[in-house]
Amino acid sequence: MPIDEEASELTELERQLKKKFDKDSKANKVPSTARPPAGSARVDQLVLPDSERAKMPFTKDKYLVRENPHLVMWEREVRKFLRNLSPRHGHRVSAAMIYEWATGINVAELYAGGGTAGPDLRKITQCLRFYFGKPYMTYIMGRKVPNAFRVKPGYYIKRHRPMTLTLYYEYTSGTLNP
Repeated sequence: MPIDEEASELTELERQLKKKFDKDSKANKVPSTARPPAGSARVDQLVLPDSERAKMPFTKDKYLVRENPHLVMWEREVRKFLRNLSPRHGHRVSAAMIYEWATGINVAELYAGGGTAGPDLRKITQCLRFYFGKPYMTYIMGRKVPNAFRVKPGYYIKRHRPMTLTLYYEYTSGTLNP
């Protein structure tokens, strides 16, 4: 087959394909049933412009964690307690102090009566360990305190981010109690 015949066959093939798939020809087009949504005006009224929208919510996988509600509650109480401490001088705090301050129940009397505050004290200690590091043993007013935490002078709890993600969201949005 000579080259001229191959070229004419390609052009013939090209002409057939162009005729079949002609973009201008309306005979080959499928009619579309797509129409604007019926309630689009309502959506346009509801949606805010991009410049007026709020901050994006936390959507990362690491934020989608189910937290212990007791831990969140006790961290809230720990932050309230620490907020009431004077930043002018240092303090020594323990989980039992915060428990007694928040509930009005004396831990020694509770244990003497057969009750327990262990789970609550562990949650409070967990929060204190997050804020102040490793506890140590000391004596406060002549009483031995096995797990005491040192609060340095000038410590403001509002400057420190919370441990739990529930309170962290409130902290970053500015709604956590000052």
